[in-house]
Amino acid sequence: MLGLLGAWYVVANVLGPISSLASISDFVHYYRAGEAILHLKSPFDDPEFLYPPAVAFLSAPFALLSYVAARWSWFLISQACLISAAIIVWRSLGRGWTAALTVAAMWALGGAASESVALGQITPLLVLLLAIAYSCGSTAQGLSIGAGFSLKYVPGALAVALALRRDMRALSSFAVAVLVLVAIPWIAIVSFFSGARTPVSGNYWMGTPAVLSWSVPSVVLRALDPPRDSDHVPHDWEFGNSGANLHLDATRRIISLVTAAATFAIGAVALALACGGRLRAEQMPWALAGLTSLSLAASPVCWTHYELLQYPGLALVIHAAIVHRKWLLTAFAIVCAALLYPVPVAVLTRYYQGHAGWTAASPFTLYFWTSIAPIASLALFTLNVWNVWCNSSKRRWSS
Repeated sequence: MLGLLGAWYVVANVLGPISSLASISDFVHYYRAGEAILHLKSPFDDPEFLYPPAVAFLSAPFALLSYVAARWSWFLISQACLISAAIIVWRSLGRGWTAALTVAAMWALGGAASESVALGQITPLLVLLLAIAYSCGSTAQGLSIGAGFSLKYVPGALAVALALRRDMRALSSFAVAVLVLVAIPWIAIVSFFSGARTPVSGNYWMGTPAVLSWSVPSVVLRALDPPRDSDHVPHDWEFGNSGANLHLDATRRIISLVTAAATFAIGAVALALACGGRLRAEQMPWALAGLTSLSLAASPVCWTHYELLQYPGLALVIHAAIVHRKWLLTAFAIVCAALLYPVPVAVLTRYYQGHAGWTAASPFTLYFWTSIAPIASLALFTLNVWNVWCNSSKRRWSS
């Protein structure tokens, strides 16, 4: 079985994306940002570069190569990150055959890895940082969460767990990572680089109703802008994946941000109540996995490939359920894993192909299958909070 899963991983996540490596993809924005750094220009002159400045500095060495060579290098590094993360998670789960099969199944069948690698996204590196945070001690936890925040803001939400743990060493290392990897690069761009000082399309991060943004705020924005006829979906549903094409008025931006803040705040309070206001060391992996799910559900923008960040947490939940012979919980977690990416992607791909584009031929189908992933994320968050509570009450899954 392990061999079959390994073979499928190679087919789906290695051989599949290889054919697209010579094509222009999301990676081009990293590449252009790296070129800008080499020429002492701001990476934010590219309106589609909406990442923290550390990403541009990280991309600079790749800009010394041709685009195709850089893309291949990035692809190989992404694979190394994914495999390293799998090994770290496997070791943290006890290194047994059950752990190996759980991790292999998640990495091979999760679906989001293939899209992320094909697009040339930075998500595989974030998965490695999350795996380190879930399984290592205080200093490594703080540094890895801070590094994740410096590459894509969403992982910064995991600092809530560090605060609830009241771990000053972890919080200090997180602060150092943020200072070195966020503040200093930004100061350098402002002080020494010509061009834009901030992202040109900053409003983009306030929310989008784009079909492939799967978060609670995006669900709300789609509900506020329903299809007017069966031939077309609203403009922002189809083209809202680009800051230049997104037309979100101030009222809807505020609604999106309030929805995001409320979703995350309610979840954070629930986590704090579950642990009695203070996390213990054995509760940290569950809390971090839960906060990852919560942050993706609450984020104003959550593209489909972001679900790759759920892999370590899903492996943790599924493995624990299997080990403790909680078969209903095992089935529940597997269903959530399927609803985070593989099933809605399959349904929506068939819909898109069957209707020759994003039409409103079946609004219910669009609403349901673009809303199911954030619901699954919240379900996983609830499951992780429940396990935090069980540990807080000195109970166990087997009790």
